[in-house]
Amino acid sequence: MPIFEYKCQDCGHCFEKLVFAGDKVAEMACPKCGEKKVDRLMSCANALGGAKSGLCAPGSSRFT
Repeated sequence: MPIFEYKCQDCGHCFEKLVFAGDKVAEMACPKCGEKKVDRLMSCANALGGAKSGLCAPGSSRFT
């Protein structure tokens, strides 16, 4: 059960989601605005810095 990072196509909010085997991306919704159009982001492995260096890392211009 990996944790993936997603970005809302509507409001740009980045969030993490624990994904179970049966979960579908089409059923995911942005926790901020409720939009179901989200993109899964490529995240860095924890050994490479994890959330400190990801696309939605704290301090980056994409983190909200």
